[in-house]
Amino acid sequence: MQVYDLMSGMGEVWGALARVLDQRGSVIAVDFSAGMMQGARKHQHDFQHNTHLIEADLLDTSQTWQAADAVVSCFGLKTFSKSQQAQFAKQVNLFIKPGGCFAMLEISVPDFPPLRLLYMFYLKRVIPLAGRLLLGDPDHYRLLGLYTERFGNARHFYECLAAQGFEIKYTRYFWGCASGVVGSKPLN
Repeated sequence: MQVYDLMSGMGEVWGALARVLDQRGSVIAVDFSAGMMQGARKHQHDFQHNTHLIEADLLDTSQTWQAADAVVSCFGLKTFSKSQQAQFAKQVNLFIKPGGCFAMLEISVPDFPPLRLLYMFYLKRVIPLAGRLLLGDPDHYRLLGLYTERFGNARHFYECLAAQGFEIKYTRYFWGCASGVVGSKPLN
């Protein structure tokens, strides 16, 4: 099985992928960030499967992609605007073979008002403070709350993928603190 890890970051999801891939399985990690790719290279030797790292913009329509059996993406969708999500859904169609599957996950704004208030306080205040105290750089962590607030949840992306003809299911996790989409590309 060949799997794309889109917006792969430093390969944080590879451990979970290792549990479902056989020894012949491979992962193609794609991220536009040189820093993330550098971090992924450091983790690449710990991963027992064949990995190929590609530094590329997923929204670049001039790029050609070989279709894979599966696509995963964790925690990158929130950085896309609604129009970029629609463009990304079109691109995902190029990444998956007919009959292939996908799973994408993102942190989200919970619907329940008390939980939403606490969770957004955590993302907007606690995480940046921890970033300042532990790493000396709160700015990158401050964006987490802003991106999440703008993103809301994966419902819009679900609609974008549905418009591409995918068989798809919208999912919520942790009382709405995360949401995602799972599904497959029809055979025809």
